[in-house]
Amino acid sequence: MYISRLAFVLAALSAASCIDKDVDNTEFYEKYARGFDNRTTVAVNIASEVAGEYYAVYFGNPYDGESLVKQPALTGFTPVSTTLDVPKDVERLYVVAQGEMKSYEVGNLSISAAARPGPQTRAADVNPVSARVMTAVNSIYFPEKTNNVRGDDLFKCTDLVIDRTPSSGDFDEAEIWLTFLGDGGCRQSQLFGKLWFYTYPSSKQDGLTPGDCTFYGVKNGEVVAIPYSEVRAQRSWVFYTREEFSSNIASYKRYKLGVFPKGLNLGFVYIGNSTVSNGGFRFTTLRLNERVQDYTLTYQDDKKTFRIVDRHLANGYICHVTEGDFQGNILGMENRVVTESAKYDGDYNDILCMIESNPRTIAPPRRGVEIGNSGNKDPEEIACKTSVGLYLFEDNYPYRGDFDFNDAVVQYEIRDYYQSKNRAKQITVQLMATGSHMSNSFGFRDSKGFQPFLSGLKGYRNVYAAQAFEPVGEPVVQTLYGDVVPWLKNESEYYIYPSSFNTAEYPSVLDIPVSDPDDASWKFEWPQEMQSIDDCYWFLKSASGGSREKDWYKRPKDAALLFGR
Repeated sequence: MYISRLAFVLAALSAASCIDKDVDNTEFYEKYARGFDNRTTVAVNIASEVAGEYYAVYFGNPYDGESLVKQPALTGFTPVSTTLDVPKDVERLYVVAQGEMKSYEVGNLSISAAARPGPQTRAADVNPVSARVMTAVNSIYFPEKTNNVRGDDLFKCTDLVIDRTPSSGDFDEAEIWLTFLGDGGCRQSQLFGKLWFYTYPSSKQDGLTPGDCTFYGVKNGEVVAIPYSEVRAQRSWVFYTREEFSSNIASYKRYKLGVFPKGLNLGFVYIGNSTVSNGGFRFTTLRLNERVQDYTLTYQDDKKTFRIVDRHLANGYICHVTEGDFQGNILGMENRVVTESAKYDGDYNDILCMIESNPRTIAPPRRGVEIGNSGNKDPEEIACKTSVGLYLFEDNYPYRGDFDFNDAVVQYEIRDYYQSKNRAKQITVQLMATGSHMSNSFGFRDSKGFQPFLSGLKGYRNVYAAQAFEPVGEPVVQTLYGDVVPWLKNESEYYIYPSSFNTAEYPSVLDIPVSDPDDASWKFEWPQEMQSIDDCYWFLKSASGGSREKDWYKRPKDAALLFGR
């Protein structure tokens, strides 16, 4: 096959550089690779009044109904200072923090530590809540889109026990206050929930019935005992998120629940917009919720599974918290039950409240629950940037090839733990197609050289219209460190990577970003065998005759030439 003298010289230089550890370090090759880049790099700098606020950045509105359903592109704890590679088809960045969501045009993102406003008069009794406490609630104990309660902890009751603790000393009765804090972002989609509380003798917890409980609500601004029928009729609630929420406040509505004798437990009941199971009412006490007979729960945050057989589960949890001058308890309730697989996110923050008491050390049972990120995860393991996409290779280097970019098609997810000291990257790859007579191998170059992931990439799989799509082999997962670059090693022992010179018009590798992996309406389709990328998509120029559109990979020129999947 013909190759120009310039292309041959550049190819030879590029091939030679593969042998050396210092590759892709010239201005020419860097500029060349950028010409085919489908991502824009932006700076992200986020500060907060209190360090440690959890932030999540998304490439689209992450809410579907009341739940966060999209995968964040970046998570981290303030101060955040990093860069983010944004697919060029993305128009806005969505930032979720402290129960708030804001959107920004794509560009350098800078969020400063604005001081919280002073108290606002919203009710007869309001409670100033420190930024430190709010940060702990939203970032440590009940962060969004995290399965904050897992495993056997789902079977534990965390109702507040009115009894002495090692540090409280003995007492006869305790005062309890309840402060509304928020709703974990659910207001973004108009989920409005109602909350009541109840007391019962501690000795009856394991076999509790509604008849054992005294229920409480609010009438005419006063907390009073009410019949259970008032709860079932959704009347006389203590808090209703539609009424209580107001953004950017520092003081929150507060009620004194009462003075209660030692020997009682205090629990909560909530109803949102889910009607599945028990008419939609959700209790912190396990026995008041319907039993789950046989179900495999898939955690949304990491896709691991947990088997539940013939057990009662709580739909709300209380955790004892000490933050600065505050010592007390935080309540979080979940709108959904675990069997609502499409909606249940397990973050237990559909309503959030602070519980204060005198004595302050009153707490759930000593067999407490590990909630959120309170000790079970290193923050460095939570803060990450996630890139998802497909690498499309031409494997004929140093020759031009046919530019169908299906010689090797590799789907990838790179989780970059950018706040970790070792700059760890968890990489998952899946071979999607091969269209080559050569035997190639794929991997990444790191500081130690070429790290193989896939080998024996040969044959014609998922590249002809008559073929039924099926991923090739199983996903491969490895953890590498530092900077990584995708490499294909062809049968001629040449390494091919994004800055490998091919021609002035076509690269050797295309990186197709997937901005929303959860979007089932679009999947990138690569060219069939011997069909040029420019015949399939407006690659060299747009349909109007100009340069490539920023979302060209979503606009086929001739869909009949693509491999459908």
